[in-house]
Amino acid sequence: MNISKCVSTRLREILYERNLSIGDLQDLTGQNKGTLTSLLYNKYNSVNLKTVFIILQTLDITVLEFFDSILFADLNKINLD
Repeated sequence: MNISKCVSTRLREILYERNLSIGDLQDLTGQNKGTLTSLLYNKYNSVNLKTVFIILQTLDITVLEFFDSILFADLNKINLD
């Protein structure tokens, strides 16, 4: 799995846990729905950390909490391409 896929999967997990839709996230963050959809469904080859950090700050999630997931458990084996 590549890093973009890990990030998008983790973000979708958080939205599911909080019962939030992409529309809810757009309303909360002020980010473009197309950008959020592309990020959440891994449409990009890389992730924009600024957008991820805006989401995390809006949802009151620390970076450590975000990366404390089995998805990132073995970062040495994650495909960075």
